[in-house]
Amino acid sequence: MVNFSMSAQVGINTANPQAILHIDGAKNNETAGVVSPGNQVDDVVVTSNGFVGIGVNTPQRSLDIKTQGTSVTPISGLKIQDGTQNENYVITSDSNGNGLWKPVALTLTRGVNGVGVSVPWVQTGLYTYTGSYIDLAPGKWLVTIIQLVAPVGTSLTANDWMWLRSSFSDDPSLVIGGNGTISTDISSGPGPRLMSALIQGPTSMVGANSRYSMTSGNIYLDNTSGTTKRYKYIVGNSLVAGTTTGASINGYGGGWSENLIYAVPTN
Repeated sequence: MVNFSMSAQVGINTANPQAILHIDGAKNNETAGVVSPGNQVDDVVVTSNGFVGIGVNTPQRSLDIKTQGTSVTPISGLKIQDGTQNENYVITSDSNGNGLWKPVALTLTRGVNGVGVSVPWVQTGLYTYTGSYIDLAPGKWLVTIIQLVAPVGTSLTANDWMWLRSSFSDDPSLVIGGNGTISTDISSGPGPRLMSALIQGPTSMVGANSRYSMTSGNIYLDNTSGTTKRYKYIVGNSLVAGTTTGASINGYGGGWSENLIYAVPTN
């Protein structure tokens, strides 16, 4: 057996190859110098670093495909028919990188409702852990919080109000009812850091509870730790006005049927 080793560029349908292997499908390339972009459209090349270019003679990735499409009149450069293709499907991958066509799906992570805490009608700079939390993988997240507000105790007048703030702590040692601080994964982000609510009278108590209300908002969070972290829902740092001393918010952040914490990735 005789082995031959060669260092050369091979051109098919062209005497002016631009790569290790260059196929000029329409045989329309320039005979010398750089091939014009318009004449590259029907070319296929393999470069010395193993990159393959289709429609482009200087591929920048392992597979680089260029068509004559524009943003106004796009032309597809990829067609995969594996039996799973369908209209409005996208290519997804498993953990090994194997791709399949699948319908677009919203990735949503849901939190866990805790027991809740009583929030006294007093001004404070402290945050208290409610028992509710959400576990989030590394990445950027927009977290949505929806909470029931149930004042109890002394009736509220028109002059009684509370501005109640909430956020998340990632302190692993924080226990329900304990005081926590806002995670730096939130405070360092460009988006909203707090979800706040205004509770205001007048309302008189009927039975055990007054008139309920709902509050909702979003918090931006960026988990750069490289591992899944638990973010604990904390409430407090409240401002109050009026003379009410016997009112409080009952079971805030607890297991009310209306309560929900969920997150969607924004990477």
